[in-house]
Amino acid sequence: MRILWVASLLFIFAAPSVWADVFELANGDKIDAKVVKETDKTIVVDHPQLGKIVIQRDALKPPTPPNPGLFGTKILAGWNRNFGAGFSGSSGNSSDASFNAALALGRETDRYRAAFNTSYFFASQQGAQTTNEFFANYQHDFLFEESPFYAFVQTRYQYDAFQAWENRISGSGGLGYTILARKNFNLRGELGAGFSHSWGTEPGWKPEGVVGLVFDWTPMEGQKLTADITYYPDFENFSEFRILANAAYTVAITQLDGLSLKVGVKEEYDSDQPGKNNNLKYFGNLVYEF
Repeated sequence: MRILWVASLLFIFAAPSVWADVFELANGDKIDAKVVKETDKTIVVDHPQLGKIVIQRDALKPPTPPNPGLFGTKILAGWNRNFGAGFSGSSGNSSDASFNAALALGRETDRYRAAFNTSYFFASQQGAQTTNEFFANYQHDFLFEESPFYAFVQTRYQYDAFQAWENRISGSGGLGYTILARKNFNLRGELGAGFSHSWGTEPGWKPEGVVGLVFDWTPMEGQKLTADITYYPDFENFSEFRILANAAYTVAITQLDGLSLKVGVKEEYDSDQPGKNNNLKYFGNLVYEF
């Protein structure tokens, strides 16, 4: 309930402004107005107080290259980057606390698509840990020019203090296909094979299959829904399998440049896991693009 209340409040702040076009001049001045007419040399805008204004295009500040490198360097230049964090706590008859943080990097060119994601979750009740887990995942897609097909390789590391395996690495590769590609909507399917290796109370190597779906939708500017689900059957015993699933909705906070609200769920099912097979987490994060 607390997450839904915070989300509703931030959705109000995130509502887009009627006068959404902002023009920055070379001298640093900014004009927030609505475009009325454009030519090769000028832009005519309608300002809510000043009325119609003619802006010379050569008077505008040159656009900043997208995603410049960190700290004025070329490190991660061209990559989308964001960091998110969220926490909650209570005290009184019981003492509870939870924290999660996530880092995401991504880049797409004509030749490849790369995505790195990592998250950490921690929770405690009455001073005793109830959740302590971390994962890091990287996927690289090799794109074929003007073809819906692509090849992918993926690797993942997981740590979970409350699972029988405790540490797990996995790797896979295969072929992907873009099922639907629209301006604001994409759906891809993936099929391949790989392995997983676990340490802890149940160590061992497992050859696995990979069957996945990846979906993203941008219903309007500043909002995005992403979801994916991947099925990993055990080639040595098809009755055993893993499922990883994620879904998240992100809304930009228009009054605070670079900040957005993200709410989502993460699900992992392991049929071979002793005890509780299902591991479901939901979260709400404040995300900063840098």
